[in-house]
Amino acid sequence: MKKKSQITYRHFQVVVLVALSIFLIIEAFRQCDFNIFFSAGKDILIGENLYTKIYQGWLHYYYSPFFALLLSPFTFFPEYVITLLWLALNIYFFYRVWQILCDWLELNLLPVSVQRCFFWGSVILCLQGLRDNIHYHQITIMMIYLTLQGLDLILKSKEWKGGALIALGINIKIMPIVFFPYLIYRGYWKGALSIFLVSMSLLFLPGIFIGWEYNSFLLGEWWNGINPSQRENVLDFSRAGFGSLVTALFHSQNGKVSLIFITPLSIKSIVFITNGLRLFLIFFTLYFLRSLPFQKAKFTLHRLWEVGYLFLVIPFLFPHQQNYAYFFVYPAVVYLMYVFFEKIKTRGSFGKLDLKDKFFLGILGLSYLMMSLELFLGEFRTFYIDIRLMTWAAILLFIVYSFLPSNKRVL
Repeated sequence: MKKKSQITYRHFQVVVLVALSIFLIIEAFRQCDFNIFFSAGKDILIGENLYTKIYQGWLHYYYSPFFALLLSPFTFFPEYVITLLWLALNIYFFYRVWQILCDWLELNLLPVSVQRCFFWGSVILCLQGLRDNIHYHQITIMMIYLTLQGLDLILKSKEWKGGALIALGINIKIMPIVFFPYLIYRGYWKGALSIFLVSMSLLFLPGIFIGWEYNSFLLGEWWNGINPSQRENVLDFSRAGFGSLVTALFHSQNGKVSLIFITPLSIKSIVFITNGLRLFLIFFTLYFLRSLPFQKAKFTLHRLWEVGYLFLVIPFLFPHQQNYAYFFVYPAVVYLMYVFFEKIKTRGSFGKLDLKDKFFLGILGLSYLMMSLELFLGEFRTFYIDIRLMTWAAILLFIVYSFLPSNKRVL
């Protein structure tokens, strides 16, 4: 009697890898943000001003001279090949992020089937962000990897290696800088010192190869582009973040307003509200940490609770955020998955959860639907952008995360 064929998890993995490979091959043909980085890598070799040149008709390069120089050797290869390698590298970065989070949560102690459910659950919950970062050839996944891998090394007493990775992330795209004061607050002095020294070195290192004068010029032009006091960074017409939300609520341009426009305010008032919201987040962070400075967290779960929060607030703090930046919520989402898994396991079933926990899960479900609507109903994309749907969804996630305490055994 012949045995019935069975589809195993290995078969599923093969199908996923084939589908993913096809997806990456197709996506690599698109002209997106990595192609801007690639072009900047060419232009830095011929002395161009990277920060005033227009790429792809209307876009600018906002990253460091070092990043452009780092990419310059790859510009001697076919652009499509390097773009495909970049997308594949992002898949590797994502997998490494997952492995680090698994290690922190000790998921390897759970049954293999549960580990797989955790992984694919996290993919489903953040699928919009993953898809957007690959689709637009973005850098967010690498920023999470550099920061999380750097923190992991610092926690394992490899402060200089870990600090160097975080410094690289800060140099490329300033956003991981929020972890510098965190490390000081938690008393990781060597890690913080490593970040500072390597960051300073990376600013001036390109001068060895492109000349000190040209490098100083580029640094000045880069600062002009990211300076928070610049008008384009104050009136933020991007798709997400506090700056974009406040601009949409209170600014009209040539009679054009968003669907959520309330009333016109002066630029001074818009700046005041935007910076006020950012200051609120900074002070709220001190409340969120709920402990005296220079004391290290004793448990990895509590540490992930803190780190997930910092990743979560990054898109709120910085201007020019697009929807793909909200993939920064991934560590927070994995933490929340684990917490509710533990709650359900402890109580025996979902039905036995406290009313508060069920309410929180409902809000998280609503946040997920809002974040993923473009994936499900893409034809209304302009509407989602106009009402800043991603920002509202992230605010809901932030509220739940802020008021859901860490596990009792780590307090």
